[in-house]
Amino acid sequence: MSSSAEAAAQFAGQTTAETTEPPALDWAEFAERPLPEGGDEAVSPQAELAGVLQRRHEDLSAARGEAAQAASGARDTVFELASLVGRLEQLIADSEQPLADSGQARLHRRLRILKEQMLQTLRDDAVEVRDPLGLPADEVADWVDPVGWRYGPQFTAETVAQTDEPAVFHRGAVVRLARVFMGSPEPEAAQKPEAAPEPEAALEPEPVLEPEAAQKPEPAPEPEAAQKPTETDRAPDSDPTTETDRAPDSDPTSETAGDPDSETDNDA
Repeated sequence: MSSSAEAAAQFAGQTTAETTEPPALDWAEFAERPLPEGGDEAVSPQAELAGVLQRRHEDLSAARGEAAQAASGARDTVFELASLVGRLEQLIADSEQPLADSGQARLHRRLRILKEQMLQTLRDDAVEVRDPLGLPADEVADWVDPVGWRYGPQFTAETVAQTDEPAVFHRGAVVRLARVFMGSPEPEAAQKPEAAPEPEAALEPEPVLEPEAAQKPEPAPEPEAAQKPTETDRAPDSDPTTETDRAPDSDPTSETAGDPDSETDNDA
């Protein structure tokens, strides 16, 4: 009995000690300490989680970019192979008659079947090969790249005369342009433009007829020089004896009478 009582008392003491709360701590019991090195760079758990998620997103973006680049490279390779299959189709078509002439018709048939299988595989992946040979220019203007022109009477309109590389389409959109030679009728010889008629020389204006200069009146004929009257042409009142016939009152001897010399002469 004593042992059981002691055990009960001991258990009761432990229970009382556990249920008793420790006294509350006062702020004065805490002391400020300096931050350890690098403590100011510490981030919260939320910020750390955000950083981890950001790095994860960047890694995923890089992986997606690499995958897209690889897929793009694979598509480019498929498009290149499709172009080569198109050229193979042209060669098989061109070799049909030579192989038949040489007794290799069966070989040509096998090559043609293999070509069809390759084209069908491309079609299953939405890749299509188109040869524009013989099509008019209006129908193929959006998916051909003319590398040259050929002229001749065999062309009645602008059409595709030869295909160097066929076009490749993916899901209906052109991804590789066809390289072709276009055919066209022979251009008409450029006609020389007719020479424009030379403008007529401007007619010189007719000279305005000035009023005739007033003609000077013809000089009147000068009167003939008055002819001196001749001995016979005298006035009727003239008398040739006027000088000798003196007046009756004149005495021819009057002058001599009064001259003493004359008297002397007479005396002598």
